[in-house]
Amino acid sequence: MQPQVSVIIPVYNLESYIDACLGSVAAQTFTDFEAIVIDDGSTDGSYELLKRRADHDPRIIVIRKPNEGVAKARETALEHARGRYICFLDGDDLWEPDMLERLTSAIEETGKGYDIVCCDYKRISPGKGESPVCSQHGQDLAGEEFLIRTLAMSDSVALWARLYRRELFAGLHHYPMRQGQDLLLNIQIGCRRPRVHHIDYVGYGYVQRAGSSIRRKPDFDYCCAFAAKVEAILSAHATEFGDRIEWLRLLNAVWWYAGYVSRSSNPWKGDTPFAAWVRRGAVRYRKELLAHHAPIRLFMIRMDGRRWLRPAIIVLGTLLRWKQSIERRMTR
Repeated sequence: MQPQVSVIIPVYNLESYIDACLGSVAAQTFTDFEAIVIDDGSTDGSYELLKRRADHDPRIIVIRKPNEGVAKARETALEHARGRYICFLDGDDLWEPDMLERLTSAIEETGKGYDIVCCDYKRISPGKGESPVCSQHGQDLAGEEFLIRTLAMSDSVALWARLYRRELFAGLHHYPMRQGQDLLLNIQIGCRRPRVHHIDYVGYGYVQRAGSSIRRKPDFDYCCAFAAKVEAILSAHATEFGDRIEWLRLLNAVWWYAGYVSRSSNPWKGDTPFAAWVRRGAVRYRKELLAHHAPIRLFMIRMDGRRWLRPAIIVLGTLLRWKQSIERRMTR
């Protein structure tokens, strides 16, 4: 029989985490699911643990493949998924027991027609405890709102802590970037104008561990390469977006490049064509960008045209990070 939900779990060398992860899946109060676990060429004992779990629970399907990265692992899992809905779980994270029950109940609410349902998550720091993280919006999103908030990084851009209708993934491209794979998929989904609903519920446990790719800071080449991928995605919808494509591209580029220029370890690149394009856009679309980005970000980018101002930019970037850290602490 076709399961209601397909849970996609990519795994690479997570021997110390995967058993607890799958335990939280097996403990779900909603039981009509399949868990497709992709072992992406693990070299530790992850695969043996997965097989033992699968031997005792027929809902767990283990697929082993050569190491090609998380994007390819998710693409492989989607090819095997049979569920009406898709839910993602990283192999080192955890679910609350009623996670699937709450999400499926919300997406199937009569007459609503939601395409995506999101919940809140909590950070779990081994040895330090847990801290809930509230969503930055509580209202429903429709039309281009999800795309705009995703490009601007206004909300979480992760695939996890969400339940998607399976049709949203038809024909999507899975980019093998070292960071931002979730973001690039959600940008493509945003171009399809989904109806998005948020529920006030903390159901996902995001385990923060050393060595996680999300902790790696992007270099200049990454900023350029990522911007090129965003441009390709938006250009495929040129008839829909028209002359707004440049502004949509800048929504994302400003976030990444402001983060790059604010760090003292990054060399100055203010004289490159990419940096010049971002600066011109920050001036031309200042009013529109200010609706989604802090003024300090646009100010730092404008200052970046002069190398001698780099120390001031670094100070401003440090102050911005402190401000964000304080805001996160105050929401706990």
